[in-house]
Amino acid sequence: MNEQELRDGLRQVMAVSSQPPTMNPNTALDAARRAHKRRRATWAGAGAGAAVVALAAGTVFALAPSGDSLPIGPAASGPGLAPPSTGAAEADGSTKTSWPNGQVDRTARNGARADTADAVLAALKAAVAPTLAVDEKRTYPNSDAKVTGSQASFEDRAGPDKQEVWQYLVTVAVTSKSAPAGGTGRVMALVYTPGNTYPADVCQLTPKFWGAGGQCETKVVQGKTVGVVAKPEDSRVNTVVGYRYDDGTVVFVAQSKDPDNEEGSPAKGSMATPPLTIDQLAPMVLNPAFKVT
Repeated sequence: MNEQELRDGLRQVMAVSSQPPTMNPNTALDAARRAHKRRRATWAGAGAGAAVVALAAGTVFALAPSGDSLPIGPAASGPGLAPPSTGAAEADGSTKTSWPNGQVDRTARNGARADTADAVLAALKAAVAPTLAVDEKRTYPNSDAKVTGSQASFEDRAGPDKQEVWQYLVTVAVTSKSAPAGGTGRVMALVYTPGNTYPADVCQLTPKFWGAGGQCETKVVQGKTVGVVAKPEDSRVNTVVGYRYDDGTVVFVAQSKDPDNEEGSPAKGSMATPPLTIDQLAPMVLNPAFKVT
């Protein structure tokens, strides 16, 4: 091949080859700017995600400091009872509270336990003195919740057989039939089913109602010894009577001349004196209708 033939061959190859990209500096600069913006957006997104994670983690630590647990329900446990036992471990290593009967918290809002609480409420209404009228309409301050009502609350699983312990709290708002405009008071019954850890001694037991405290004296009623606190340290409760059955069932009955738990002495709309005398209140603690399971 001579020199001319070589030149002709090179020209032919260049003719059939694609053109190289242009080297316009403005085009290259625009492309660089777009790439830079994409990188900045990527880093900003990653930074925001990290901030959200950090904020969430900070919130968790603020609510639950190391070693502490969050509250698990609205109802207070009885003395000595641990929080309800937990169920199987979750995928993240935590445990899920094992509430009975498919409940979402301590309170049974329907079913057999709620029905039992309603039955205790009916028994309390029937047990109040005939001189009193039950006020079904009275509500707590700044609330639509009725003072007269019932609540069944799960407490714990006790012993090797994991026996369920329940609390039934019932309250009736009452007025005097002879002086209905003379204010509203309350009568309450609080029942704990067997398995609770309340003491057997009635004078160790009785002051523990709502932690009211006060000096306890014993009183024999129907051949049984009950505890009576005539002047609790908590001024919103005027009298407490307590009794513990041999099977471990605990019953308290209490009264207040105040219509609710609002602070103040006396509370607005309260009765001048407690609704019942001690002699009227004490036998109520032995009402067989309060001994439920």
